[in-house]
Amino acid sequence: MGNISTFKFFILSGLQDSGVYKPLYFLLVFVLYILIIIVNLTLIFIVTVDRSLHEPMYIFICNLSANGLYGTVGFYPKFLLDLQSDIHTIAHSWCMIQTYVIYSSGLSEITVLTVMSYDRYVAICRPLQYHSIMFPRAVLKLLILACVTALFDVFYSWDGSGNLPIGVRNALSIQFLIFPPLLNPIIYGLQLPQIRGKMLKYRL
Repeated sequence: MGNISTFKFFILSGLQDSGVYKPLYFLLVFVLYILIIIVNLTLIFIVTVDRSLHEPMYIFICNLSANGLYGTVGFYPKFLLDLQSDIHTIAHSWCMIQTYVIYSSGLSEITVLTVMSYDRYVAICRPLQYHSIMFPRAVLKLLILACVTALFDVFYSWDGSGNLPIGVRNALSIQFLIFPPLLNPIIYGLQLPQIRGKMLKYRL
């Protein structure tokens, strides 16, 4: 019996209709990805460098930004390559890796947001005990040992979705990879006066 090699590939059909707009799509996605990287790295840099920001809330925000970068790495590089190519395929193993990165990023984001909510609850409702509850080891445990029992894969299954153009359906299906990585560091981090002041200090 001879050796048999099996190659498993998936054909990505969502980009077939992009046609002459592919260069424009590539430019828009590339600019978006660069913005996501810059915003998140700026926040991570400020929180890491400035010791006055080494408090639970800012550490959680920093983790949210790091997770945003991790999740987008699982999608944007391959997507940009596909926008430059006429053949849209992905090996089964790479597809599984991409799926793992994206879903684990979503799970981590839910976990960090949950821990941030708990942190704010303690700060508001038990302010005198805040530092005894949210000490560094407790923060580390909350970030590492928090457990989410289920992560649901939400499909856009509303009536008539099959009648939408494929480009619109694709955009709707990946919106969680567009808005949270870009808006989370702005909403939760760069809007805070303490962090904005540090940006001016470091001239970022």
